[in-house]
Amino acid sequence: MNIIHKYLAITSILIGVFSCTNEDIVVRYAASTPKIDTALVNETTITYGDSIHLKVAVSDMVAPLSTLKIRVVVNNEIVASETVRTKGNKSSINKAFWVPFVANRPHNAAVKIYLTSTNVSGIEKDSILNATTAKRPVINELYLVPDFGQGATSKLTLVNADSLIYKATGLLLSTSFSYKIATKINGFKRIDWTGLVFGKVGDGIGLVNQTGESITSTDGSLVGISIFTFDALQFKTKVGGKLLEPVKTLDINTDLLASPTTLNNSTNFRGGNVYFGENVEVTFTGISGNLANQISPDYFQVTGVNTAKFLGKTGLYKAYYLTTANFLYIEPLPETLYPDVLWVCGSNYGRPSLPYATTSSWNWNSPLDYYPCRLTAPGVYQVTMYCKNEPSTDTNIYGKLDFKFFHKRGWWDGHETWVDDYTVQAPFLGPKGVGGNVKVMSATVLEGVYKFTLDTNAKTLKYEKLN
Repeated sequence: MNIIHKYLAITSILIGVFSCTNEDIVVRYAASTPKIDTALVNETTITYGDSIHLKVAVSDMVAPLSTLKIRVVVNNEIVASETVRTKGNKSSINKAFWVPFVANRPHNAAVKIYLTSTNVSGIEKDSILNATTAKRPVINELYLVPDFGQGATSKLTLVNADSLIYKATGLLLSTSFSYKIATKINGFKRIDWTGLVFGKVGDGIGLVNQTGESITSTDGSLVGISIFTFDALQFKTKVGGKLLEPVKTLDINTDLLASPTTLNNSTNFRGGNVYFGENVEVTFTGISGNLANQISPDYFQVTGVNTAKFLGKTGLYKAYYLTTANFLYIEPLPETLYPDVLWVCGSNYGRPSLPYATTSSWNWNSPLDYYPCRLTAPGVYQVTMYCKNEPSTDTNIYGKLDFKFFHKRGWWDGHETWVDDYTVQAPFLGPKGVGGNVKVMSATVLEGVYKFTLDTNAKTLKYEKLN
């Protein structure tokens, strides 16, 4: 037993000695500073959006290396950062770093690379590599491209070359719209994705691909957005226009712009967004002749030689003046839908003004083709048109006067009001099997100005013949 006790005691002492020895061992190296032997970037010039290719070799022949910290800086902003583990007395890296095209990237900016090599003793060696210049992408043109149905594409003009400010004026946009900004467009005036495209990125603006989000601009204090500015350096946008308040005067030549972009066929039209107030009297300038013959009877009640009271609900409307006919069309904004409005489209009708003419076709190109129906009471709509029926040129039993009520300005399958189950005042018809259209028999002689009232509650279509 004594022998066993002595053996265990000696073993315990030895274990304790070795344990203490291992814990107390600290390897210390003589003071030494790492060296950055090689630091090269392949590229002397890049375009934002490209990558730089960095080669670095570091060494410390006394103390082993620990880490190499790399920071890529443009315009005092870190655009890429990485810490690489280095081992032994020599180490090298070969890496690519992307230099993105984002806001506040000046032309011909230095791309600086900050290097910090650290050894296991914590001693550092710093170096700055400044051999690359970043250039902005060449932008020859910029276009404001609203999302489908929200407005026409417009070219932006460079108005300040130093600050890279682009601007478009004379726009006819609602107070809120979504869009992207593109350097190229195709023949349909939509985005050509081979160019640069700016969209929503996070809470700001940046480059996007075809799956990217649109930018949205809103200003409820405006009648409509007629001015758009893009700061291509800071990636910021700004909108402007006429402040919102019911108009009391309307100058055709000053307030309405030539060839409005919101019409597919704007020939001979002037147009713009106008904020009308219900029962507010408007004084017109630039309309000659009998005012009652030159403005929409559905939206105005003439009160004087050049004054009329607005009959619609207070809000923003499109005003389109046809210069060749001296006639002012009024309609809700294109995005206004049923039940706030109904839209008529068809054939063989026209504006209710002398000289009478049929101008319509089954299209939505301009007010010559379609008419808005003003909401006069819940579910009740009014539209006044010159109508002329002519015999069909084929075997069709119905004449050429033919129209239908739509829920939006434009084609929208399944969103229509059919009158085939309505009580329709003769000689107008709402026959079955013709798609819900309003018809007239081919042999019926019909011509004049008709004020139609469509009651969707009672399901009736009635009219008053005005002349």
